Amino acid sequence: MSDLDQSIAEWRRRMLAAGIKTPVPLVELENHLREDMDHLRSSGMPDAQAFEIAVTRLGKSGSMQTEFKKIGRMPSDFVGLMSFIWIGTTIWIALVLSGRLLSGKLSFLLFAHIFSLSAGYLTVFLTGAFGIGYVCCRWFRVSSPIRIQSLSRAVFQFSRLSAGLVVAGLLLGMFWSEENRGRYLTGDPREIGALCVAIWLMAMWLIQQFSQASNRIIMLLCIGGSMNVSLAWFGTGALAHGHGMTTFWPLDVLLGVHFLFLAMGFAPANETAKA
Repeated sequence: MSDLDQSIAEWRRRMLAAGIKTPVPLVELENHLREDMDHLRSSGMPDAQAFEIAVTRLGKSGSMQTEFKKIGRMPSDFVGLMSFIWIGTTIWIALVLSGRLLSGKLSFLLFAHIFSLSAGYLTVFLTGAFGIGYVCCRWFRVSSPIRIQSLSRAVFQFSRLSAGLVVAGLLLGMFWSEENRGRYLTGDPREIGALCVAIWLMAMWLIQQFSQASNRIIMLLCIGGSMNVSLAWFGTGALAHGHGMTTFWPLDVLLGVHFLFLAMGFAPANETAKA
């Protein structure tokens, strides 16, 4: 075992002794530590010095445990607010569609398809908002392991939910299409958009499950997923109604905002943690 690995192992023992025993937070902390060390070492800093600076940025074990207890009791304001908005909007979509179902304008299969796909798309937008929140934390120098842990945990949960909803909505739509049009896929732009989103989300799930991608990469992928849904939901809708996507200015603005935050996410930023 190298000196650096021994130092990290000793740091883990200190964290465990301080009471941070839950696997997910400890793994997230170590990933953040290693990511910060790699950044410092890439600038030519010796391993030992990079380790000491990275540990200092993370904070002392006692203060870390205190903050994790706060996180355990209550999610961050941003995550809680965005989740509340997501719940409210999802309920509103369900109520609107239920009215059309009860009036006979929608079959149950079409109701389930529209709701699943709409809720899935909305969930992708939610994870995109978490990605944008992460970028803002980096740029405004308020990034800390505690905030990153809160955002990472939310992304971990909601990205899987979005994948399940979108795939379910896509399959239900195929069944409805076969029942009413005689084919599972008709080549409609909205079908192609939903298929592209489903493939993106499944790829994200594989990356989260089996790769060692950093939090930064995952958050930027969330922003990319939100852009994908913007095209699949609003872009294909504009095409279906006879409008070109290039003339639909709200979509241009939405994509422009996403491109801005993607560029900020890829650019270097000072990630020194603040309390």
